[in-house]
Amino acid sequence: MLFITAALWGNDKANILPQPSGINEVGVTYLDFSDESRKELFDNTGKTYRKITVKSWYPADKKSHLQPYFLKADFAVDNIQFPEIFRNLETNSGRDLPVSSTKPDYPVLVFSHGWGEHFAQNTILMEELASHGYIIFSVAHHFECSFSEYGDGRTIHLDVNNQRFQKIWKEQQNPKALELLNKMYNATNEEECRRVFLETSELLPTLLNESPKYWAEDIAFILDQLQILNTKHDLFKTKLCLDKIGVFGMSMGGIATSEICLRDKRIKAGINIDGGLNVSTLEGSYQNPFMFLNGKRFIGYGPFFTSRSTSDCLSISVKNADHYNFTDYSLYPYPLVERLMGSIDRKRIIEIMNTLVLSFFDRYLKENRDVELRKAAGEYPEIEVVSNIDSGQT
Repeated sequence: MLFITAALWGNDKANILPQPSGINEVGVTYLDFSDESRKELFDNTGKTYRKITVKSWYPADKKSHLQPYFLKADFAVDNIQFPEIFRNLETNSGRDLPVSSTKPDYPVLVFSHGWGEHFAQNTILMEELASHGYIIFSVAHHFECSFSEYGDGRTIHLDVNNQRFQKIWKEQQNPKALELLNKMYNATNEEECRRVFLETSELLPTLLNESPKYWAEDIAFILDQLQILNTKHDLFKTKLCLDKIGVFGMSMGGIATSEICLRDKRIKAGINIDGGLNVSTLEGSYQNPFMFLNGKRFIGYGPFFTSRSTSDCLSISVKNADHYNFTDYSLYPYPLVERLMGSIDRKRIIEIMNTLVLSFFDRYLKENRDVELRKAAGEYPEIEVVSNIDSGQT
């Protein structure tokens, strides 16, 4: 862990992301798909099919010209109100490099972003995972992400005049929704935890019930495409270990992760990052290892979360972290979300997230039994850990 910490902050230049700690260089590429089996819910005419863009990070053998955080950084800064630093922010990834030849194939992770965010929101974490031998596909959920980029530079972004968007926005403006957020912070027992999730789902039915299912369908579609990529794609052919698939997501993406993990047996492990649950995921039971990684709003929810599983399940909450600390905004502040940042040191929360997410997938996808999650979490006194696993096994 000390090695990870030192490596993360190895870059001196403020306009380059922290250096990942793994032995691999990192490659990045862009993919786009069309799901001809589903109509686009955000098309008022109901005539177009669902299109999905994906950004992928993966282990590589060599360095190349470092890619910018956004292909269209000027668009993000000038039109989506991203801070000026994003205009020239560089990553540690090289475009379209060959996948590393060190191993014949690599475990696969699929990531789902937060509502109104973007598929690059956790680039620091993605590069960390890729440097340790994972291939990650980050899905852009069109029209509920702030914007997304195609590999050729085209962009697609929120349409605030869309009928469905207006319906979701109206739900979010309900004063009772804000009251329920306060209740969420103050739930003291399992019955109150359940009630606040039920009430929130009832108050925000389009946002919290329909959208996570729609996003879970996006994830399932990408899982379908992995077999094709593993057979035909120039970069990924034979490189995807499809017996070792993990899914993780933040905020709404965390709920979508919970949805897909309950229904898709191809997934071997999942992580919900500060997403909570909705009405449909309250009734399910996880059959594979699962972790909830939370900020302060879910302190005390541990027993409730871990009771949702018949497999290994952990709930880890960081006491002085808040919602957007679990994104790259921790290091590159975005004024629009500062009210949902906790008092934790910004570098420390990135270190905690990188360490725990990597440790979880190393244990349950790479089956590295030397990884002890309780020991990894125990390095951080600000963490609350609740687990349904015998302490001798973790």
